[in-house]
Amino acid sequence: MRQSKNDQMEKFKPINDSQLFLLPPSVEDFIPQGHLARVIDEVVETFDTTSIEQRYSVMGQKSYHPKIVIKLLIYGYSTGTVSGRKIAAKCESDTAYMFLASMYRPDFRTINDFRKDNLSFFKKCFVDVIKICQQLKMVTVGTIAIDGTKIRANASVKRTKDREGYQRWMSRVEQQIQDIITRAEQVNAQEDHLHGDSRGDELPTDLQQKEKLKSKIQQALQQLKDDEQTINLTDGDAKMIKNKGRISTNYNCQGAVTEQGIIVSAYATNAASDKEQLQPIIAQAEQNTGEAITTILADSGYGSYDNYEALELQGKTAYMPDQEYDQQSKRNQDPYDRSNFVYHAEQDKYTCPQGKQLVFTQLYSHKKKKKKSRVYTSIACTHCPVKNLCTKGKQRQIHRELREYLREKARELLNSPPGQEEYLKRMYTIEPVWANIKHNKGIKMFNLRGTEKVNAEFLLHCLCHNISKIHQYKQRKQAAA
Repeated sequence: MRQSKNDQMEKFKPINDSQLFLLPPSVEDFIPQGHLARVIDEVVETFDTTSIEQRYSVMGQKSYHPKIVIKLLIYGYSTGTVSGRKIAAKCESDTAYMFLASMYRPDFRTINDFRKDNLSFFKKCFVDVIKICQQLKMVTVGTIAIDGTKIRANASVKRTKDREGYQRWMSRVEQQIQDIITRAEQVNAQEDHLHGDSRGDELPTDLQQKEKLKSKIQQALQQLKDDEQTINLTDGDAKMIKNKGRISTNYNCQGAVTEQGIIVSAYATNAASDKEQLQPIIAQAEQNTGEAITTILADSGYGSYDNYEALELQGKTAYMPDQEYDQQSKRNQDPYDRSNFVYHAEQDKYTCPQGKQLVFTQLYSHKKKKKKSRVYTSIACTHCPVKNLCTKGKQRQIHRELREYLREKARELLNSPPGQEEYLKRMYTIEPVWANIKHNKGIKMFNLRGTEKVNAEFLLHCLCHNISKIHQYKQRKQAAA
């Protein structure tokens, strides 16, 4: 049985698409007070955009204010929308974007060009947001957690080749060009029909594309310094870097995070190893915050004698395992592993598991690894009953790096109960940051190409993360009030 119209009116709110407002509505009325867009609007208004504004001319059509585009980019990146086209489309349908754009509708070219032309400015914005976090008392900088994460470059793995690969590719392209020219000659008689009012001597589109590809390959070949070096044709700065067991074109993104989850330094590099990134990321964190870093939490990827030595000289405490630390318990099961030989610093000698001595015999320099070691040799291996279990050589030798005491000190610190508790903080400070950027926001690949542009894009992601932290901080503060 159908319900009467009166019954429906009692149950549901009336629908009136032609309802007129008594007063003109404001887009601000559609944005809740605690919305992220309001925080972004408030933060960006504190930015000094004078350097950008000075580049605009009073001649011609008026431009969008730089702060409008900055707000749109930051809100887009904060919510996982990084495409200029999608941001432009949302300015027509999403009230948060309408609010930030002051109801203007910049097209995608305006947004993309602004991002491309103001890369260095976003580095300044990143530091400005850190300063705001400090002013809000959201940051204590004494302890920082450092980690790296790999993000895919905007470049195909198939386009990364060595000299031989490019030479083979060049041969195929040259053959394709010759085939195109041959086909063009065969239809020469039909030029008038094919070209119409055109001159008739323009290069075919596919030939232009192949010539352009040939030129890029020639440039790549000129950049290759040796036969083993590889380079990517799409993004020459992107390198083949291993990530979770798979080698692909990646950038190695570095970051330092406070205990409150605020990123205080960040950059992207094409260097595969993390070891060389420890000192730069610490220096940048101290520069950005204006405060000294006293304690470092970092994984074994940063563990090296050079880093242990540098941190010791700087008076910093490092909870940072070496790359053999995790295998320590497994190696200890072998009774004749090096770890079971006891070093006596006072006598400068080792004692083997059989109670025999290994004494200093020589200094050894490893040129490739740039390490210097003291070599200790046993004088009682000849008649030892377990010699075959201990060494294959005539005598057992142990190489002790001159700075090995620093590694031993780091292990002792990590093995202590306070050290284990302190190192555990790294797991819930910096690792959730990468998870938020890569998984929650879906940032699996960079949009831009080249180290400079990728750096700016990565900093934009990081400053958006920090603004999200400001948003959460204000929400908690408002809830507690």
